[in-house]
Amino acid sequence: MRKAVHVAVSVAALVGCTLIVRAADSAGDAELQFQLGNLLSDETRYREALDAFDKATETDDPSLKIRARAGKVRTALRIAEYSLAQTEAEVLKTEAPRDADAVALYGDALWSAGLFDESEAVFEQALALNPGSSRARFGRARALTSVNKLDAALTEAQAALALAPRDGEIYAQIGAIYERMHRFDEAANARSEEHTSEL
Repeated sequence: MRKAVHVAVSVAALVGCTLIVRAADSAGDAELQFQLGNLLSDETRYREALDAFDKATETDDPSLKIRARAGKVRTALRIAEYSLAQTEAEVLKTEAPRDADAVALYGDALWSAGLFDESEAVFEQALALNPGSSRARFGRARALTSVNKLDAALTEAQAALALAPRDGEIYAQIGAIYERMHRFDEAANARSEEHTSEL
């Protein structure tokens, strides 16, 4: 029964996406493109989401442009388009230099490109802008993990999780930290929570 409900909800979401695609294509409305990008991303249709976010960045509304570019960066990171993510994140950081989450996304792009020292400095900048940024705390946790400061990394990852309890990436990071600490039961719990958060 539960599976049938999940299938019905997925079908309804796909039908909704199709209707929004048609409306957005005909109207060229950036806000609709942005909403479409979010829906497609939720449905793991990342290539199509990337295209919708790209169209949404072609707006005169600065706030919408920033949100759309952030969606584009997150999507590019998900499909391992690291060069695109870094290029777009650099633009995003220029457009929103005081937005901690935008700065943290730039850090994520640098991290994905293997620029670990540079990304750590960017995460610190984001935290200076907003100590309550879950993405900046998550980034700091990854940076601390990479230099084997596992207790501090775990503290940061748990702080990030308290700020964003539905972010599966944070659960995965906590699981990785616990594994490196040889606390395998807790690692398994975190991995289980990661999958639960995605439902």
